[in-house]
Amino acid sequence: MLYRFKQFIILFGDLILLYLSLFLALLIRYQQHPWNRFSELLSDFLPLFLIGAVIFYIASLYDISKKRSWGELLQASLLSCLAWMFFGFAYFYFQQSPVGSPKTILFLTAVFYAFLTALWRQIHLHYLAKNVLNTKTIIIGITPASLETAEILHREPERGYELCGFVENDPDKKLSSELSVYPVFSTISALKEKCKKINLIVFCPENTGKEELAAEIYTEFFSGAGISNLSDFYEKLFGRLPPFVFSQTWFLNNLPEQEKKIYDRVKIILDYGAAVLMGLFFIITFPIVAFLIKTTSQGPLFFTQTRTGIFGKSFKMYKYRTMRALNSDGSAETSGPQYAQKKDVRITAVGKFLRATRIDEIPQFINILKNEMSLIGPRPERPEFVEELIKALPYYRLRHLTKPGLTGWAQLHNSYYGSIEENLKKLEYDLYYIKHRSPMLDLMIILKTVAVVLKMMGR
Repeated sequence: MLYRFKQFIILFGDLILLYLSLFLALLIRYQQHPWNRFSELLSDFLPLFLIGAVIFYIASLYDISKKRSWGELLQASLLSCLAWMFFGFAYFYFQQSPVGSPKTILFLTAVFYAFLTALWRQIHLHYLAKNVLNTKTIIIGITPASLETAEILHREPERGYELCGFVENDPDKKLSSELSVYPVFSTISALKEKCKKINLIVFCPENTGKEELAAEIYTEFFSGAGISNLSDFYEKLFGRLPPFVFSQTWFLNNLPEQEKKIYDRVKIILDYGAAVLMGLFFIITFPIVAFLIKTTSQGPLFFTQTRTGIFGKSFKMYKYRTMRALNSDGSAETSGPQYAQKKDVRITAVGKFLRATRIDEIPQFINILKNEMSLIGPRPERPEFVEELIKALPYYRLRHLTKPGLTGWAQLHNSYYGSIEENLKKLEYDLYYIKHRSPMLDLMIILKTVAVVLKMMGR
């Protein structure tokens, strides 16, 4: 909730800065006090602000946990405001405005807006998030999971959490060297004497079994501090399920699949609509893509591969071929199944472009129409890899509780998952999606996927 509040603060600041940029643009353009023209444009610029908010979201400019340099912020703001300006040209072309189509005003507004929003985020990142809007946090219990979480808070203060210390009454449990600067007390009250103001208490569930400590945590309900168990805090912080909670009992209590059935049925309609649009795009672009693939490398135009779908059922997934055909069946494998790698030498020059823009995935509209895939969900894996991963990760088959997707939550955080450790992290993201899937999360994934496509970051 605090994360959303901080995002709202940035959004509200953007609204003020947009109108300030408009005022400055009018002042420079007409070289006189522009109040009358400014008041005429106030209502016209509100829809443009909403468009700008979407563009900024796609550019990850509302991701307050992401540390960026001034140069990176300014570049992202300039590119976003450039896109916003062209939307503004189209908007005023169709909108009957008392000042006509203010191209110069839009250009000047975009320039001011880019600079001011970058500066606003720099101020938020380096001052407000750390000093004004920070959340003073204590952690109860020293465990590998709590230490991992604390180390992230220590290294990345821009997330807005100020770690004040730990409560642990087992003297054998020690902090890592990185966290040795923080105090450890045996009771909450002792820690509060050092840190007068506490906003958030994060506790390891195993510590609630200690009666005296549980009583202290209960008392803090009435102090105004927020209280969260470590697993919930971990989820909100990282956007994935914590591996330390994985157990049959936990999944039975925390994966409310029956509650998601209604949304899954509604989502089918949305999937079919998206598949139809993808099909139209496929028809329009097919001649060009087919020509490029066939004239630059030998092999079939399309690549089909068996993948594992919902409830472990296998299906044939369709893609444009992006690798050199090294085998008689058109595949790029000569010694059995293998994961794709970063900078894979098997990828053709055209294939790099198709992957970067995600055009290679467009033929999967057929899989969506056949109800084998969804627009959003865990990416489907090959049966050979699934069998191997289930042996190493017993709860891996839980990711098959929903249909695989064309894009997914895990893919937005990392494109390649080749080792067991990387696939464990992928599983954490996939199970987070399965637990929290909703219209808002799906919309977030779609917008972030658009950003990947526009930036040509697909792999």
